[in-house]
Amino acid sequence: MGLFSAGDHTTSRRRFGLLPRALAACLALLSTQALAVEVTDVLGRQVDVPETPQRIVLGEGRLFYALALLDKEDPFKRVVGWQNDLRLLDPHTFAVYGERFPDINEIPLIGQASEESVSAEQILSLHPDLAIFSIAGEGPTQHSPVADLLEAAGIPVLFIDFRVHPIKNAHVSLTALGAILDKRDEANDYLAFYDEHLAAIRDHVDELTDDERPDVFMELLPLVWQAPGHTTGKSGMGDIIEAVGGHNIAADVVPGALGDVNVEYVLQADPDVYIATGNRAPGLLLGADVSQATARESFEKVLARPEFHDLRAVRDGNAHALWHDFYNSPYNILAIEAMAKWIHPERFGELDVDATRDALNDFLTLPLQGTYWLDQATDTPES
Repeated sequence: MGLFSAGDHTTSRRRFGLLPRALAACLALLSTQALAVEVTDVLGRQVDVPETPQRIVLGEGRLFYALALLDKEDPFKRVVGWQNDLRLLDPHTFAVYGERFPDINEIPLIGQASEESVSAEQILSLHPDLAIFSIAGEGPTQHSPVADLLEAAGIPVLFIDFRVHPIKNAHVSLTALGAILDKRDEANDYLAFYDEHLAAIRDHVDELTDDERPDVFMELLPLVWQAPGHTTGKSGMGDIIEAVGGHNIAADVVPGALGDVNVEYVLQADPDVYIATGNRAPGLLLGADVSQATARESFEKVLARPEFHDLRAVRDGNAHALWHDFYNSPYNILAIEAMAKWIHPERFGELDVDATRDALNDFLTLPLQGTYWLDQATDTPES
Protein backbone atom coordinates (compact mmCIF):
# COMPACT_ATOMS: atom_id res chain seq x y z
CA MET A 1 0.00 0.00 0.00
CA GLY A 2 1.28 3.45 -0.82
CA LEU A 3 2.07 6.28 1.49
CA PHE A 4 -1.32 7.86 0.95
CA SER A 5 -4.79 6.52 0.95
CA ALA A 6 -7.18 7.43 -1.83
CA GLY A 7 -8.49 10.28 0.29
CA ASP A 8 -5.00 11.42 1.07
CA HIS A 9 -4.17 11.68 -2.65
CA THR A 10 -6.90 14.31 -3.05
CA THR A 11 -5.77 16.16 0.02
CA SER A 12 -2.17 16.14 -1.13
CA ARG A 13 -3.08 17.49 -4.54
CA ARG A 14 -4.96 20.33 -2.89
CA ARG A 15 -2.13 21.07 -0.51
CA PHE A 16 0.57 21.01 -3.13
CA GLY A 17 -1.69 22.93 -5.51
CA LEU A 18 -1.91 25.79 -3.03
CA LEU A 19 1.74 26.66 -3.43
CA PRO A 20 1.73 27.41 -7.16
CA ARG A 21 -1.52 29.36 -6.90
CA ALA A 22 -0.37 31.37 -3.90
CA LEU A 23 2.99 31.95 -5.51
CA ALA A 24 1.32 33.07 -8.72
CA ALA A 25 -0.91 35.46 -6.79
CA CYS A 26 2.08 36.94 -4.96
CA LEU A 27 4.06 37.27 -8.16
CA ALA A 28 1.10 38.92 -9.85
CA LEU A 29 0.77 41.38 -6.97
CA LEU A 30 4.50 42.15 -7.03
CA SER A 31 4.39 42.48 -10.80
CA THR A 32 1.49 44.92 -10.59
CA GLN A 33 3.27 46.94 -7.94
CA ALA A 34 6.50 46.91 -9.93
CA LEU A 35 4.69 48.07 -13.06
CA ALA A 36 2.82 50.83 -11.29
CA VAL A 37 3.77 54.34 -12.34
CA GLU A 38 3.95 57.11 -9.77
CA VAL A 39 3.28 60.59 -11.10
CA THR A 40 2.65 64.02 -9.61
CA ASP A 41 -0.61 65.69 -10.59
CA VAL A 42 -1.39 69.41 -10.64
CA LEU A 43 -2.48 69.32 -7.00
CA GLY A 44 0.95 68.02 -6.01
CA ARG A 45 -0.47 64.60 -5.15
CA GLN A 46 1.59 61.47 -5.75
CA VAL A 47 -0.66 59.15 -7.73
CA ASP A 48 0.11 55.46 -8.34
CA VAL A 49 -1.39 54.27 -11.61
CA PRO A 50 -1.10 50.79 -13.19
CA GLU A 51 1.34 50.99 -16.07
CA THR A 52 -0.33 51.81 -19.38
CA PRO A 53 -3.97 51.85 -18.21
CA GLN A 54 -6.44 50.67 -20.81
CA ARG A 55 -9.75 51.75 -19.23
CA ILE A 56 -9.87 55.49 -18.64
CA VAL A 57 -12.78 57.67 -17.58
CA LEU A 58 -12.58 61.38 -18.47
CA GLY A 59 -14.22 63.78 -16.02
CA GLU A 60 -14.79 66.11 -18.97
CA GLY A 61 -14.99 64.98 -22.56
CA ARG A 62 -12.88 67.93 -23.65
CA LEU A 63 -9.91 66.54 -21.75
CA PHE A 64 -9.47 64.37 -24.83
CA TYR A 65 -7.64 67.34 -26.42
CA ALA A 66 -4.60 66.21 -24.42
CA LEU A 67 -5.05 62.55 -25.36
CA ALA A 68 -5.06 63.57 -29.03
CA LEU A 69 -1.43 64.69 -28.63
CA LEU A 70 -0.39 61.38 -27.05
CA ASP A 71 -2.62 58.58 -28.34
CA LYS A 72 -2.43 60.07 -31.81
CA GLU A 73 -3.68 57.10 -33.78
CA ASP A 74 -6.89 56.94 -31.72
CA PRO A 75 -7.39 59.37 -28.83
CA PHE A 76 -10.43 57.42 -27.65
CA LYS A 77 -9.08 53.88 -27.64
CA ARG A 78 -8.68 53.82 -23.84
CA VAL A 79 -11.75 55.96 -23.02
CA VAL A 80 -14.51 53.81 -21.55
CA GLY A 81 -16.60 56.69 -20.18
CA TRP A 82 -16.84 60.47 -20.31
CA GLN A 83 -19.15 63.40 -19.82
CA ASN A 84 -21.26 64.76 -22.64
CA ASP A 85 -19.70 68.25 -22.67
CA LEU A 86 -17.72 67.80 -25.89
CA ARG A 87 -20.89 67.04 -27.83
CA LEU A 88 -22.84 69.85 -26.13
CA LEU A 89 -20.24 72.59 -25.70
CA ASP A 90 -17.84 72.05 -28.61
CA PRO A 91 -20.14 70.48 -31.20
CA HIS A 92 -17.92 71.25 -34.20
CA THR A 93 -14.96 69.32 -32.80
CA PHE A 94 -17.24 66.46 -31.76
CA ALA A 95 -18.64 66.24 -35.30
CA VAL A 96 -15.21 66.21 -36.95
CA TYR A 97 -13.82 63.54 -34.64
CA GLY A 98 -17.07 61.59 -34.79
CA GLU A 99 -16.71 61.31 -38.55
CA ARG A 100 -13.20 59.88 -38.21
CA PHE A 101 -13.88 57.83 -35.06
CA PRO A 102 -17.60 56.94 -35.15
CA ASP A 103 -17.27 54.78 -32.04
CA ILE A 104 -17.18 57.93 -29.89
CA ASN A 105 -20.95 58.04 -30.25
CA GLU A 106 -21.06 54.80 -28.25
CA ILE A 107 -18.77 55.82 -25.38
CA PRO A 108 -20.88 55.54 -22.19
CA LEU A 109 -21.79 58.82 -20.53
CA ILE A 110 -21.04 59.43 -16.87
CA GLY A 111 -22.90 62.76 -16.91
CA GLN A 112 -23.92 65.67 -19.09
CA ALA A 113 -22.16 69.06 -18.81
CA SER A 114 -22.23 69.76 -15.09
CA GLU A 115 -20.54 68.31 -12.05
CA GLU A 116 -23.93 67.61 -10.46
CA SER A 117 -24.90 65.33 -13.36
CA VAL A 118 -21.96 62.97 -12.86
CA SER A 119 -22.79 59.53 -11.47
CA ALA A 120 -20.14 57.81 -9.37
CA GLU A 121 -22.12 54.57 -9.70
CA GLN A 122 -21.97 54.79 -13.47
CA ILE A 123 -18.20 55.33 -13.33
CA LEU A 124 -17.74 52.31 -11.06
CA SER A 125 -19.86 50.15 -13.36
CA LEU A 126 -17.36 50.82 -16.16
CA HIS A 127 -14.51 49.26 -14.14
CA PRO A 128 -11.91 51.91 -15.03
CA ASP A 129 -8.30 51.59 -14.02
CA LEU A 130 -7.85 55.40 -14.07
CA ALA A 131 -10.06 58.48 -13.80
CA ILE A 132 -8.76 61.80 -15.17
CA PHE A 133 -10.41 64.89 -13.72
CA SER A 134 -9.84 68.63 -14.07
CA ILE A 135 -9.40 70.83 -10.99
CA ALA A 136 -12.23 73.11 -12.15
CA GLY A 137 -14.97 73.06 -14.73
CA GLU A 138 -18.04 71.13 -15.75
CA GLY A 139 -16.92 67.78 -14.32
CA PRO A 140 -15.81 66.43 -10.95
CA THR A 141 -13.18 68.73 -9.46
CA GLN A 142 -10.71 68.63 -6.60
CA HIS A 143 -13.57 69.26 -4.14
CA SER A 144 -15.93 66.65 -5.58
CA PRO A 145 -16.98 63.66 -3.46
CA VAL A 146 -16.87 61.59 -6.67
CA ALA A 147 -13.07 61.55 -6.55
CA ASP A 148 -13.14 60.40 -2.92
CA LEU A 149 -15.57 57.61 -3.72
CA LEU A 150 -13.44 56.36 -6.60
CA GLU A 151 -10.24 56.40 -4.60
CA ALA A 152 -11.98 54.56 -1.76
CA ALA A 153 -12.87 51.91 -4.34
CA GLY A 154 -9.21 51.63 -5.37
CA ILE A 155 -9.47 53.60 -8.61
CA PRO A 156 -6.66 56.16 -8.98
CA VAL A 157 -7.72 59.71 -9.83
CA LEU A 158 -5.35 62.04 -11.66
CA PHE A 159 -6.08 65.77 -11.63
CA ILE A 160 -4.90 67.77 -14.62
CA ASP A 161 -5.49 71.40 -15.59
CA PHE A 162 -5.45 73.56 -18.68
CA ARG A 163 -7.96 76.16 -17.50
CA VAL A 164 -7.06 77.59 -14.07
CA HIS A 165 -3.31 77.99 -14.67
CA PRO A 166 -3.18 77.16 -18.37
CA ILE A 167 0.52 77.78 -19.00
CA LYS A 168 2.12 76.38 -15.86
CA ASN A 169 -0.15 73.36 -15.55
CA ALA A 170 0.09 72.39 -19.21
CA HIS A 171 3.57 71.14 -18.34
CA VAL A 172 2.55 69.21 -15.23
CA SER A 173 -0.49 67.72 -16.91
CA LEU A 174 1.17 66.52 -20.10
CA THR A 175 4.22 65.23 -18.24
CA ALA A 176 2.01 63.12 -15.97
CA LEU A 177 -0.13 61.86 -18.84
CA GLY A 178 2.93 61.02 -20.91
CA ALA A 179 4.33 58.90 -18.09
CA ILE A 180 1.05 57.15 -17.37
CA LEU A 181 0.22 56.35 -20.99
CA ASP A 182 3.80 55.37 -21.84
CA LYS A 183 3.91 58.31 -24.25
CA ARG A 184 6.77 60.22 -22.70
CA ASP A 185 8.44 61.02 -26.00
CA GLU A 186 5.22 62.42 -27.44
CA ALA A 187 4.65 64.57 -24.35
CA ASN A 188 8.24 65.83 -24.26
CA ASP A 189 8.27 66.64 -27.97
CA TYR A 190 5.10 68.69 -27.71
CA LEU A 191 6.28 70.51 -24.59
CA ALA A 192 9.57 71.38 -26.30
CA PHE A 193 7.59 72.88 -29.18
CA TYR A 194 5.33 74.71 -26.71
CA ASP A 195 8.24 76.11 -24.70
CA GLU A 196 10.09 77.33 -27.77
CA HIS A 197 7.11 79.35 -28.97
CA LEU A 198 6.27 80.62 -25.49
CA ALA A 199 9.84 81.79 -24.91
CA ALA A 200 9.76 83.80 -28.13
CA ILE A 201 6.76 85.71 -26.76
CA ARG A 202 8.10 86.22 -23.27
CA ASP A 203 11.43 87.50 -24.55
CA HIS A 204 9.59 90.49 -26.01
CA VAL A 205 7.27 91.35 -23.12
CA ASP A 206 8.83 90.31 -19.82
CA GLU A 207 10.43 93.72 -19.24
CA LEU A 208 7.31 95.79 -19.98
CA THR A 209 6.28 98.37 -17.42
CA ASP A 210 2.65 98.67 -16.35
CA ASP A 211 2.28 101.72 -18.58
CA GLU A 212 3.40 99.69 -21.58
CA ARG A 213 0.69 97.07 -21.13
CA PRO A 214 -2.46 97.84 -23.18
CA ASP A 215 -5.80 97.42 -21.44
CA VAL A 216 -7.63 94.29 -22.59
CA PHE A 217 -11.17 93.08 -22.06
CA MET A 218 -12.00 89.47 -22.89
CA GLU A 219 -15.68 88.58 -23.05
CA LEU A 220 -16.41 84.87 -22.82
CA LEU A 221 -19.26 83.35 -24.83
CA PRO A 222 -21.19 86.54 -25.72
CA LEU A 223 -24.79 85.79 -26.77
CA VAL A 224 -24.45 82.31 -25.22
CA TRP A 225 -23.93 83.58 -21.68
CA GLN A 226 -27.12 85.10 -20.27
CA ALA A 227 -25.75 88.59 -19.70
CA PRO A 228 -22.90 90.56 -21.28
CA GLY A 229 -19.68 90.87 -19.30
CA HIS A 230 -18.82 87.23 -18.57
CA THR A 231 -15.05 87.27 -18.40
CA THR A 232 -11.77 85.97 -16.99
CA GLY A 233 -9.97 87.33 -13.95
CA LYS A 234 -6.66 86.74 -12.22
CA SER A 235 -6.20 83.24 -13.61
CA GLY A 236 -7.52 81.24 -16.54
CA MET A 237 -7.24 83.17 -19.78
CA GLY A 238 -6.32 86.13 -17.63
CA ASP A 239 -2.96 84.39 -17.14
CA ILE A 240 -2.46 84.45 -20.89
CA ILE A 241 -3.39 88.13 -21.22
CA GLU A 242 -0.73 88.96 -18.66
CA ALA A 243 1.81 86.56 -20.21
CA VAL A 244 1.60 88.27 -23.59
CA GLY A 245 2.02 91.76 -22.18
CA GLY A 246 -1.51 92.98 -21.65
CA HIS A 247 -3.39 94.35 -18.66
CA ASN A 248 -6.60 92.42 -18.09
CA ILE A 249 -9.08 95.01 -16.82
CA ALA A 250 -11.25 92.33 -15.23
CA ALA A 251 -8.36 91.05 -13.09
CA ASP A 252 -8.74 94.18 -10.98
CA VAL A 253 -12.18 93.04 -9.80
CA VAL A 254 -12.54 89.31 -10.59
CA PRO A 255 -10.37 87.24 -8.22
CA GLY A 256 -10.68 83.87 -9.95
CA ALA A 257 -10.50 82.35 -13.40
CA LEU A 258 -14.11 83.24 -14.25
CA GLY A 259 -16.55 85.93 -13.24
CA ASP A 260 -18.79 88.72 -14.46
CA VAL A 261 -18.37 92.47 -14.72
CA ASN A 262 -21.09 94.95 -15.52
CA VAL A 263 -21.26 96.87 -18.77
CA GLU A 264 -20.63 100.20 -17.08
CA TYR A 265 -17.32 98.96 -15.68
CA VAL A 266 -16.11 97.98 -19.16
CA LEU A 267 -17.31 101.21 -20.74
CA GLN A 268 -15.55 103.27 -18.10
CA ALA A 269 -12.31 101.30 -18.52
CA ASP A 270 -12.62 101.68 -22.32
CA PRO A 271 -9.96 99.04 -23.13
CA ASP A 272 -7.49 99.22 -25.99
CA VAL A 273 -8.29 95.67 -27.13
CA TYR A 274 -11.54 93.69 -27.07
CA ILE A 275 -11.48 89.90 -27.47
CA ALA A 276 -14.60 87.73 -27.65
CA THR A 277 -14.61 83.94 -27.37
CA GLY A 278 -17.08 81.45 -28.75
CA ASN A 279 -17.66 78.03 -30.25
CA ARG A 280 -21.39 77.56 -30.80
CA ALA A 281 -24.73 79.19 -31.60
CA PRO A 282 -26.23 81.61 -30.81
CA GLY A 283 -22.84 83.21 -30.17
CA LEU A 284 -19.56 83.15 -32.06
CA LEU A 285 -19.19 80.19 -34.37
CA LEU A 286 -15.54 79.22 -34.28
CA GLY A 287 -13.60 75.99 -34.31
CA ALA A 288 -13.31 72.80 -36.31
CA ASP A 289 -14.64 72.95 -39.87
CA VAL A 290 -16.15 76.44 -39.39
CA SER A 291 -15.72 78.58 -42.49
CA GLN A 292 -14.35 82.10 -42.35
CA ALA A 293 -17.61 83.48 -43.74
CA THR A 294 -19.68 81.76 -41.05
CA ALA A 295 -17.33 82.92 -38.32
CA ARG A 296 -17.31 86.50 -39.58
CA GLU A 297 -21.09 86.68 -39.79
CA SER A 298 -21.42 85.50 -36.19
CA PHE A 299 -18.73 87.95 -35.03
CA GLU A 300 -20.52 90.86 -36.64
CA LYS A 301 -23.63 89.97 -34.64
CA VAL A 302 -21.60 90.04 -31.43
CA LEU A 303 -20.06 93.42 -32.28
CA ALA A 304 -23.47 94.86 -33.22
CA ARG A 305 -24.82 94.46 -29.68
CA PRO A 306 -25.51 97.85 -28.11
CA GLU A 307 -23.68 97.11 -24.84
CA PHE A 308 -20.12 97.27 -26.22
CA HIS A 309 -20.67 98.67 -29.69
CA ASP A 310 -19.23 102.04 -28.71
CA LEU A 311 -16.05 100.78 -27.09
CA ARG A 312 -12.98 102.53 -28.46
CA ALA A 313 -11.46 99.13 -29.30
CA VAL A 314 -14.46 98.27 -31.47
CA ARG A 315 -14.54 101.70 -33.12
CA ASP A 316 -10.82 101.53 -33.86
CA GLY A 317 -10.90 98.01 -35.29
CA ASN A 318 -9.10 96.40 -32.35
CA ALA A 319 -11.74 93.74 -31.73
CA HIS A 320 -10.94 90.07 -32.19
CA ALA A 321 -12.55 86.64 -31.87
CA LEU A 322 -11.03 83.48 -30.40
CA TRP A 323 -12.11 79.85 -30.22
CA HIS A 324 -13.48 79.50 -26.70
CA ASP A 325 -11.96 76.10 -26.00
CA PHE A 326 -8.42 77.40 -26.10
CA TYR A 327 -9.21 78.25 -22.48
CA ASN A 328 -9.17 74.53 -21.59
CA SER A 329 -6.71 73.01 -24.01
CA PRO A 330 -2.98 72.33 -24.43
CA TYR A 331 -3.38 73.94 -27.85
CA ASN A 332 -3.49 77.31 -26.07
CA ILE A 333 -0.07 78.20 -27.52
CA LEU A 334 -2.04 79.31 -30.60
CA ALA A 335 -4.17 81.63 -28.45
CA ILE A 336 -0.99 82.95 -26.84
CA GLU A 337 0.48 83.89 -30.19
CA ALA A 338 -2.74 85.33 -31.63
CA MET A 339 -3.30 87.45 -28.53
CA ALA A 340 0.31 88.65 -28.56
CA LYS A 341 -0.19 89.96 -32.10
CA TRP A 342 -3.44 91.67 -31.15
CA ILE A 343 -2.13 93.28 -27.98
CA HIS A 344 1.33 94.23 -29.26
CA PRO A 345 1.18 94.38 -33.06
CA GLU A 346 4.30 96.54 -33.12
CA ARG A 347 6.32 93.82 -31.37
CA PHE A 348 4.85 90.77 -33.08
CA GLY A 349 4.07 91.98 -36.58
CA GLU A 350 6.18 89.20 -38.11
CA LEU A 351 4.74 86.44 -35.95
CA ASP A 352 3.07 83.83 -38.17
CA VAL A 353 0.37 82.10 -36.15
CA ASP A 354 -0.75 80.15 -39.21
CA ALA A 355 2.69 78.57 -39.41
CA THR A 356 2.54 77.68 -35.73
CA ARG A 357 -0.81 76.01 -36.27
CA ASP A 358 0.66 74.02 -39.15
CA ALA A 359 3.52 72.92 -36.90
CA LEU A 360 1.10 71.98 -34.10
CA ASN A 361 -0.92 69.94 -36.58
CA ASP A 362 2.10 67.70 -37.06
CA PHE A 363 1.41 66.45 -33.52
CA LEU A 364 -2.19 65.50 -34.34
CA THR A 365 -3.79 62.81 -36.46
CA LEU A 366 -6.72 65.13 -37.18
CA PRO A 367 -5.34 68.62 -37.83
CA LEU A 368 -6.97 71.79 -36.56
CA GLN A 369 -8.80 72.92 -39.69
CA GLY A 370 -11.37 75.68 -39.53
CA THR A 371 -11.59 79.19 -38.14
CA TYR A 372 -10.06 79.40 -34.69
CA TRP A 373 -9.40 83.15 -34.51
CA LEU A 374 -10.62 86.19 -36.38
CA ASP A 375 -9.70 89.86 -36.70
CA GLN A 376 -12.35 92.53 -36.98
CA ALA A 377 -10.34 94.88 -39.12
CA THR A 378 -8.53 92.61 -41.61
CA ASP A 379 -9.39 89.96 -44.15
CA THR A 380 -6.56 87.60 -43.20
CA PRO A 381 -7.92 85.39 -40.40
CA GLU A 382 -7.93 81.63 -40.33
CA SER A 383 -9.98 79.86 -42.96
